[in-house]
Amino acid sequence: MSDPYLTLGLPPDADDAAVYAAYLAAVKTCPPERDPQRFQALRTAYESLLTHRARLATALFNQEPPTLLEVLNRADPVGAPRRPARALFDALLRGGD
Repeated sequence: MSDPYLTLGLPPDADDAAVYAAYLAAVKTCPPERDPQRFQALRTAYESLLTHRARLATALFNQEPPTLLEVLNRADPVGAPRRPARALFDALLRGGD
């Protein structure tokens, strides 16, 4: 399971309102008809952070480190202007020059 905070672009101390606002903003940039896989990842992340109790369970039991792509997405969120470093990292991940 990927880090839901990275998926939604939230700090670890986010409250219910921040989680909801981040989910709505992410769904607006990536609706289900455009990218169903990404939408499912957003939905799963939202459900795991929906309540304070769910956030505590995630903090206790979700111990997988984030992938490189998740860290890059956190540094360069969807919808933000592309930076030259992101293009270089994308090329490296694809195995290009």
